[in-house]
Amino acid sequence: MNLSANIKCIKKDGLILNAEFKNFLEKNNIDTYEAIWRIKKGKNVKEIKERSVTRIEIDEKNKKRAFYLKRHNRKYLGIFRLFAFFLSKNFVSEGRKEFINICDFRKCNLPTVVPVAAGEKFFRFFWIDSFLLTEDFSPFLSLEDLLEIQPDFFKRKEGERKKKILIREIALLAKSMHNKGLNHCDFNSTHILVNYDSSSNVPRFSLFDMQRVDKNKLLRFRWIIKSLARLFYSLPKEIFNEKDRIYLFLSYKGKTRLNIIDKIQWLWINGKTAKIKKHTEKKPERKEI
Repeated sequence: MNLSANIKCIKKDGLILNAEFKNFLEKNNIDTYEAIWRIKKGKNVKEIKERSVTRIEIDEKNKKRAFYLKRHNRKYLGIFRLFAFFLSKNFVSEGRKEFINICDFRKCNLPTVVPVAAGEKFFRFFWIDSFLLTEDFSPFLSLEDLLEIQPDFFKRKEGERKKKILIREIALLAKSMHNKGLNHCDFNSTHILVNYDSSSNVPRFSLFDMQRVDKNKLLRFRWIIKSLARLFYSLPKEIFNEKDRIYLFLSYKGKTRLNIIDKIQWLWINGKTAKIKKHTEKKPERKEI
């Protein structure tokens, strides 16, 4: 599976479809906004006030294919509805936005999950629902889950070798993303999916949860600070020590030692990491159902 391949899109009645899934969706009678939104079967993975995520399975040739349906609950647009009404090409709902972001990453040969469909629907003029449907990313696991399920994965001599390769490859992924004018605004161990082939220590990557992507090149100089700070905060210190983090930073920069400007950036990244930690620990936990 090529996770960096371009997506051919089809627009249909408030939907954007991945052309590869058009026949599949039609065959299963889920090729309209209402049909996808109203899918009832499945397991709730996450549910908060703003959105929910459900894992669903659909039969195909005596097999089951799994998907994730992210529903963005009804949102009041206010004056922004006028922009949507008069400048529809410039207005993008949350579900449609993430679908477009995924496609933009793939146009730049950056690996992501497989988008299937996105849709949006207005209600009483000022309100909107939207959704994103993606294919299940098995056998990929989030880096966060890998570290939790297999805490010894990067221990001992073989594990240390794998960890060093992983650090280098994540740094190169981040650098490639930034060089191509894109910045995943939640670049952390939760949203980096990894998969190891049994014959290689080099992981394959895929990115997901891409509602927030920065494309403003005027602020590009800050991308390295924000991305590495979020990543460093999400990596457990008992596994990724200071030496590992410096190696990741050096790999991003393509250097073997830090110059004065690099050292300033390093201090900036660490300061930003501390701010994220303080802000996250102060913020009350959101109740999930």
